[in-house]
Amino acid sequence: MKILLVDDDPDILDMMSRMLVHRGHEVQTCATPFGVSATIVRDLPDIVVLDVMMPGLGGSALASLIGKLELPHAPKVVLWSAMDDVALSEAATEAGGLPYVSKGMRASEIAAAIEKLGR
Repeated sequence: MKILLVDDDPDILDMMSRMLVHRGHEVQTCATPFGVSATIVRDLPDIVVLDVMMPGLGGSALASLIGKLELPHAPKVVLWSAMDDVALSEAATEAGGLPYVSKGMRASEIAAAIEKLGR
């Protein structure tokens, strides 16, 4: 599966990228929300995992922009965050009922959740 991870924390990007590559996925990362649309249009990932709280443009707003892209295959968009589960659930609902994953889980659990959501 082709996965695009978007997060402003380089340590999280590195850890999750290595975990997902180890599990057999093709992974790209973006440390800023800017340029994500161009990356999606160019590379057509199967799933895009967006940090909810990024400076400049949060994951919910970015998800809305991604939804407006004209693509032959729209990627599945998943929100992720370290915020508490209630706040993350509310953010996902406000973003149109998107699926979400908590960064509070172990890396292997996050990877498994992303894989499940990407099917």
